[in-house]
Amino acid sequence: MNLRIHIHQAFTGGWCADIDDDHDRQPDDPYWCVDQWPTQQDALTAACVQLAGLNASAQRTQPPPRISGAA
Repeated sequence: MNLRIHIHQAFTGGWCADIDDDHDRQPDDPYWCVDQWPTQQDALTAACVQLAGLNASAQRTQPPPRISGAA
């Protein structure tokens, strides 16, 4: 499974970050998502930390859960 980080500006200001699969099959149901980071770098740093954790989980053969719990 290939996961990717998506960083974008929030409508209300600040930055959003989410992690989803390669093809973004469920863009409304990411593996991780947080919005309202004050800077783009803050959002990217947080997403990288989370991605490392998801990668460690995947290495233990446990698929990462989606936010809603749906696969």
